[in-house]
This record gives sequence, C-alpha cells and structure tokens, in this order.
Amino acid sequence: MKEFLELRINYNYAHLLFKEDEGVNLGSPLFGYSVKVVKIDTSSPIFEEIRRVNEYVRNKYDTFFFAGWNYIRQYTETELADAKLFKIAIKKHFEPVGEDCGTEYDESCACKICGSGRKQTSPLRLRKGRFLNKRDVAMTLGGEIVVSKKFVNVIVENGIKGMTFGPVFFGENRAEDCSQLMIEGQKLELAEQTQFGVNPYDFSEKSETEIFKCPQGDNLGLNILSEAYVKDCPPLHTSDFFISEQTVGLKTGYFRPEHLLFCSPCLYRVIKENHLKGFNFEVAHIVNQ
Repeated sequence: MKEFLELRINYNYAHLLFKEDEGVNLGSPLFGYSVKVVKIDTSSPIFEEIRRVNEYVRNKYDTFFFAGWNYIRQYTETELADAKLFKIAIKKHFEPVGEDCGTEYDESCACKICGSGRKQTSPLRLRKGRFLNKRDVAMTLGGEIVVSKKFVNVIVENGIKGMTFGPVFFGENRAEDCSQLMIEGQKLELAEQTQFGVNPYDFSEKSETEIFKCPQGDNLGLNILSEAYVKDCPPLHTSDFFISEQTVGLKTGYFRPEHLLFCSPCLYRVIKENHLKGFNFEVAHIVNQ
C-alpha cells in the first residue's frame, strides 16, 4: 500500500516549504492565489517537515499552515484480492438533513457527552433533489444514507447478508427510486491500532470547548487518521455488511458522530462488478483479540 496525504496549504506561507510550481495553485493569477494543493508521500521526509513548518507558522503568525487534508491510499491488485475486510467511504454528501425535513429521532438514548447512539424513530423524510444523480449512494450531512433502486436490487439478487433498507419520503409521497440504507446490524469493535485525531499532526482528544474522545468510550476521536483495524469476531465470517461499535466525529448542529462502515470481500466484488457508483474503499485489518 502506498499512502499519500493531500493538503490544502495556506498560499501565504506555502513558500516556506514548496516551490511556486509545486502542486496546484488555486485562486486568481490576477488577484492572487489563496491555496496551494499538494500531494505528498507519507513515507517521505517532507511529511515530518510539514509538522515543523505548521508549528512555526502557528507560533509566529498565529494562523494555520494548512486547512483541508485528505488521505489517499493506493493498493496493489494482490492487496485487494487478499483483503478480508474493506472500509467503505461515501463520496457524496448533501443537505438538508432528514431532521430538517421531518425525520424524527429519540435523543434520550444518546450519550450525554458525545451524542452517539440516538435512534431514528420515523421513516426518513427528505427534500426531493438530485443527490443520487449519476451515483448509487449519497449521505446527508447528518449521516443518513440514501441508495438507488438499482443498488437495492443488486444487493437482493446477490444474496448479500446484513443490509436492511427503509423507505424514503418526499413530503407525504414515498420515493420509488431510492431507499434508506439503515445503519444497523452486525457491529465490529475497533482495535487500538486504529489512530484518531484532529488532523495528521494533531492527536488531541479535546479542545478548550469540545471533547473529541468520549471518556465513556462511545466516540473515539474527531477523525480517523489511519487504516481501520477491527477485532476478530464470529459475525465477520457470516455477514457482508458491518458498522463499527464506536463512532467518530463531533456533535455540533445537525452533525453527529458516525459509525464507520465495513463490507466483506463478497460485497466489495458485487459493488465493483455491477458498477455501483459513489463508493470509495480502503483495506481494513482484522486483528486477534
């Protein structure tokens, strides 16, 4: 596996580490660039140089060296063929969230500290839109997942185990072309090898105003920074779709901590072979307890 980190660098300080022609400059050549996008190999020395420059800019100028970031992990065909589990990421996010459209939740069962564990108590209600345009899955900013009719048919036809679907309503009308993928079913416990933090250079578990790692163990951090590691358990050998026992994220506004999504090699192949769109995959690792 090759791992890269894509960073959106504050252009005002990009010269401290990068040449003018490195990366992609965003903004206007006439009125000035604002961001430099760079992609670096995390095994290269520059990965640690970024840490040094980031601290320098923060301490001297009281501002940020980089803002947005994203890990990109590339696997060989052999690594993908040998994988026993995959982590699923959904590319498309949209709003408004279901809660804004009349979807009801029970907050009484949620963790009082991090907000994990609330229960959806009504069918998913959304505003009709083109969120599934040219794709088979999309997620609201509140974590509700919508899948296409094609996706549901493929899952049923291939006998995939562990996925359940619910109706989606636009107003009082039930949608005919999409369903909700329910976040329920077999749960996997994340192992201690999985790393969490604010960003690749900040492993803080809390800030002055927010708690990122729940002391009760429900939520493990603001972001997942590494590949996912889960503890081996019997359901891994009998089901195809899983969610993590613990969550990742932060309760703020409509946002809630989210469970990570996982799938078996069988489900991975079904999605790929049927050209279902809107998914990203990473290899996940199973460790002995």
